[in-house]
Amino acid sequence: MKSNKRAEAIQDSLAAQRFTQAHTQLVGWLREWVAELDACPARDSLRQPELWNALAAYADLSGDCSLNERFWQLMDRLPAPWAPTEERLPIPVLGVPILNQAHLLRRLMESLDYPVDVLAIVDNSSDCSRPEAPSALSNELNRIKAEGHPLIRSILIARPFVNLGVAASWNLILTSFPQAPYALIANHDIRFAPGVLASAVQRLDCRRAQFLSLLPPPNSFSGFLITCRCWDQLGLFDPNFHPAYCEDLDYRDRICASAGIVDHLDGSFSYSAMATLNSIHSATIASDDRYFQHNQISHALNRLWYHSERRLRRDPRGYWRRLWLAEWRDTP
Repeated sequence: MKSNKRAEAIQDSLAAQRFTQAHTQLVGWLREWVAELDACPARDSLRQPELWNALAAYADLSGDCSLNERFWQLMDRLPAPWAPTEERLPIPVLGVPILNQAHLLRRLMESLDYPVDVLAIVDNSSDCSRPEAPSALSNELNRIKAEGHPLIRSILIARPFVNLGVAASWNLILTSFPQAPYALIANHDIRFAPGVLASAVQRLDCRRAQFLSLLPPPNSFSGFLITCRCWDQLGLFDPNFHPAYCEDLDYRDRICASAGIVDHLDGSFSYSAMATLNSIHSATIASDDRYFQHNQISHALNRLWYHSERRLRRDPRGYWRRLWLAEWRDTP
């Protein structure tokens, strides 16, 4: 039976309040839809608005959300729609948040020895109170974009109203490119050791939920690869950690707690070379005494949030207050 005919039949059952019958019809539709999917389904075959609306209508009218949950469980089990390939494809997205020191971003770009499709830069230097006056960093990033790079197809710059912070910037990068099977996220102050990126890409299986650090602890999140299946299963980074520090500890804990769901790949192949090349970290704070002073406040608050029962319960209360207290701005 075609989708529109199925939808009409279920609508008739719901209109007559024959909820048991509608339930049976929907279960059959779900089973047949999943059975007909390819091993690596394309997005068009996954898009079933008639089925989605029928499930939502059943929940609306019957008050029974069990089929809704069954749908999401089926979606969780579906593989990502990317088949393995031997071709040397570019890294889909290299995401880099930055607050100052564009010369370090240039240094990172100079260290690239593997092609990148999109360099996605989050310029956190903007000030919504002075929109008419672009920061020096913004002007330099415009020059970097205009100059381009031989290994980067496209350079894109996002400019939030104010400093989003690390976690929210990473989230902006990931959610802006949902079509990317994986992303490489890097601090602007690191460099890539020769051959590391090629080796990392070869180890990644985009069909699985995987996370791969390029640097050893405690700097594992200074440069890492994350598949879309990973943040699909674990969720995004917690923006309650604002603007920086402890967001990595939270995500590390979630990865560790997800044994059997997310593969935390062994990145030791890159540790020695990357650690030798990147012996200094936290360049943003070290370069500006204002940021250092602001960080004394926000880091303490982030530590409290990390040890909070509210965080473990995913309790949303207090998000505005934490953001307000932790922001790195001189205005009251």
